[in-house]
Amino acid sequence: MIFSIRPLDKTVDTASFNCGQPVLDEYIRRYASQDIKRNVARVFIATPEHDNAQLAGFYTLSAGSVSCADLPPSLSKTLPRYPVPVALIGRLAVDTRFQRKGLGSILVADACQKVAKASISLAMVGIVVHAKDTTAAGFYRHFGFKPLPGGPDWLLLPATAFRA
Repeated sequence: MIFSIRPLDKTVDTASFNCGQPVLDEYIRRYASQDIKRNVARVFIATPEHDNAQLAGFYTLSAGSVSCADLPPSLSKTLPRYPVPVALIGRLAVDTRFQRKGLGSILVADACQKVAKASISLAMVGIVVHAKDTTAAGFYRHFGFKPLPGGPDWLLLPATAFRA
């Protein structure tokens, strides 16, 4: 199946989105547009090529920072001892009708491409994600995200991995 990925707009049907995680369903329905307006997140949606109104999945990107002490020693040893900039994948979800079709992987790859382009103009040491559960953590580890020392649910993909 082929998907189109674009910024969230009013033409997509968010009301019928169901990923199996009520907090993520509620986010895309009620709060995503507000986050865009308040300039705290960019929301990107995936729709099937044949139906641009059907929401198949989404992810959010924001800027953030991480304390150097919270980074893996292999990365922190070369960095200053103050918070360093990162990109944050705040939320990522795929509708149950499109799960197990590779869309989650497509969304992560798209996020990495967008961050790589942004890193030409905006410095960042990596992409951070807060995995909601062990299944999500395993999903991100598959792409090379490594647990941050502060806890197994926070993971980092170093910039060297997505700039390659």
